[in-house]
Order: sequence, then structure tokens, then C-alpha cells
Amino acid sequence: MILAQIGLSHHTTPIQLRERFSCPDSAITNAYHTLHGFGVNEVVIVSTCNRVELYACAEMSEEALRRTLVRFLSQFHHVPERDFDQHLQWRVDQEAAAHLMRVAASLDSLVLGEAQILGQVRNALRLAQDRGHAGYTLTRLFEQALHTGKRVQTETGLGRGRYSVGHAAVEMAGRIFDDFSKAKILILGAGKMSEVTARHLVEKGVKWVVVANRTYQRAVDLAIQLGGSAMAFDDAFNSGLADADIVIASTAAPHAIIHRSNLQPIMRRRRGKPLFIIDIAIPRDVDPNVNTLENVFLYNVDDLQHCVHEDATRRAGEAESARLIAEEETLAFLGWYRARQATPTIAQLKNHLDEIKEDYMRIFGPRLAHLSAKDRQTIETMVQSMMDQVARQPIQKLKRDAAGEGTVPISLAAATLHLFGLDGSGSGAEVVTESVEAPDGAPVRETA
Repeated sequence: MILAQIGLSHHTTPIQLRERFSCPDSAITNAYHTLHGFGVNEVVIVSTCNRVELYACAEMSEEALRRTLVRFLSQFHHVPERDFDQHLQWRVDQEAAAHLMRVAASLDSLVLGEAQILGQVRNALRLAQDRGHAGYTLTRLFEQALHTGKRVQTETGLGRGRYSVGHAAVEMAGRIFDDFSKAKILILGAGKMSEVTARHLVEKGVKWVVVANRTYQRAVDLAIQLGGSAMAFDDAFNSGLADADIVIASTAAPHAIIHRSNLQPIMRRRRGKPLFIIDIAIPRDVDPNVNTLENVFLYNVDDLQHCVHEDATRRAGEAESARLIAEEETLAFLGWYRARQATPTIAQLKNHLDEIKEDYMRIFGPRLAHLSAKDRQTIETMVQSMMDQVARQPIQKLKRDAAGEGTVPISLAAATLHLFGLDGSGSGAEVVTESVEAPDGAPVRETA
């Protein structure tokens, strides 16, 4: 069995490619159904504004699993492999587990210590479980990762201040306007990221904030909480964009909603007044071509790097504490995972010994016929105890070896399978032993 992670993130992949692989909750069921058709049943998809990653556990070679997952990414998202293969991140076993721990600890996020990632990891696990794709190994891995994230939040100051992409967007806006109290802000979308961004704007002194959302009541509810006003989504493309100084775009639209064609007439009405747009949605809400319009200044998630880098420098000490926690939790998971890898070998060994016991009890059964049922049970229990005693130390050593605590330069699991003929190298051939005879005088059969 192999544990693997494959994906694209802000570290290696530009936003214009990353957004083509976005997998919102509405597409998850179809994604898992497609993966099932590819023969990958234990898999969890993590899709955020900064990454799309698949964690898989399968009984196939590393090469075969990678090839299968790449083919899925290409076919499901309709992107040729040649367009993204060089950007892929591929990790197996220890590296895959360690990566998820770092992700949950918010060490791999665009915004170091951001608050949303732990909830996103939890939601990814829940969606996979609801569709029957998490499996025992991945459930354990993700639960360990969630534990890692909680430890980082409670034992370090990395998440202090609940920093997020929304906060970074507000910092970017602050570089545009020195005095937020005079700025007019339009929020497109009323989701979680929009809410975080809007609340931070209000904390910074924004007095004029308008929320527009396709579900109008959701816009009203958020506007009331912020002390602002709500606007019908269609009106945002008329009076909203005409009046705003800064637009924060964060809808769940599957494609761009602001284009050069629908923004150009609005800019004529603004008579040279600059419009700053900060697009923190994935896929992007704003077509990058609007940047060609005069007095339009567009920024996206990747443009927030400068704000994020400065904050990361301030949090370096807390990040080191978080890394140590992530490493501890990785080792804890690997101990469990490797011990579990020895489970099939241990089960085969126990079954092999049980078969030997049953064989001998069947052969010598007639000689015990004169004994009472209680005495026969005593003998069978004694034989079982002897078999258990014989197997105890090998099983303990197998578990320690699988967990990385072994002291020999070979795999004890592989050696056990070979020595007992459980790997196909021997067929459990029958060996005739003349020293012991069954009641009818026939030689006893032993399974080697």
C-alpha cells in the first residue's frame, strides 16, 4: 500500500493555471465519482484559493498511482497534462504525511498562520467521508492533521490575530488609502472570506461599506452586522462600481464576472476617478484584461505576497514552534501507519500457525476420544497457548520494525513472509515426518 499526495499550490503554480483546477463543494461529488472510475477509492480532495491537492491511499505502485491521478486531474478539469505536469508537487508516505501536517498548521499557506485552513481541511475530510472515500488510513491521517492544527493554535502565537487572506487584502487596500474613513468600499460576495475582509475593514475605520450578493438576504444580514448597507447583485454593476473607491471581490462564481466590456462604460461615468479592485476569489472574479483600462488598478491573491512576506518575518519565531509540533505529529502518525503496514503479515502468520494447530488437532483427535470434553478443551487451549507464545516475540518485533524501531537492516515483514512461505516463494509444501505417527499408522503431515 502507498500513501501519496499530488497537487498544485501557490508555491509552484501561477493563479491563471491554479484556478482551472478549482474544485468547489458543488463539484466534489462528481469528482469522487470520477476518481472511483479511475480505480482510486481512498482519496481526499483539498481545494482552497491557494491549492488543490489529492491525498490517496492505494494498493498499486508509486508510478501507477501518480499516472492515474495525473490522468484524473487532466480529464476532470479539461486541462492537457503538458500544461501542468511541470508544476505538480508529488509526495509519498512520510513526505505526504508531513506535508498535510504543515498545511493544517498553516505553515504552507500563502498567509502564515491564517485561520481558515483548519476548517478547510476538516471540511475536506467530511466531504470525503460522506461519499465513502476517506477510508481508515486517510481518516487517521486527517484527524492527526486536525490535531496538529489545534495544537498550533493553542500552543503557539502563530494564529494570534486570526490573520488571513482577507486581512492581507485590507493591508493592500491600506496602502492605497491612508484614511479608510473617507474610502467607499464595495464587497462583492457575502461568503466567509468576504465577511472576514469586511469586518477587518470596519475595524480599520471604514464608514461606507456596501455588500452585494446573489442571495440578497445574505447581503442584508452581513450588512446589518457591519453597520453598512446591502445592494442587489445586479445593481453592483451599475451604481455600486460607479461609486466605490475600492472593490473587494470574493464570490463563488465559476468564472469571471467583471470584464473589460462591462467595466469600461462605468469607468467613463467615473470621469477619471481611480478604481482599485482586489480580487481574492479562486477562480478569479475579475478578468485580468480590466487592467488595460485607464485608472483601473487590479490586484489578485498572488499580488498579496508583499504584505504576506512582511507579516511572515514578524511571525518567524512562532512558525518555528509550529514546525516542531508538525514534526511531532508526523512521527506519531508514521508510527501508527508503519505498524499498520505490518498487520497483513501478522495476520498471515497467525493464520498459518492456526492452520498447523487445527491440522494436528484433527489428526490426533481420535486418540483423545476417550477424554472428557473438558479435558479435550484443556488440551486445545494448551496447544493454542503454545502457538501464541511462539508467535508473541516475532509479532512484537514485526510491530517495532514496522514503526521504525527495528535494529536490523532488513524488513522483518518481508523476511517473515519468505521464511514461512507466505510470499509465494513456497507453497506451504507438506513435509512427511516419520518420527510421529497418527493412530492409523500413517505419517503425520506438517505444513512448512
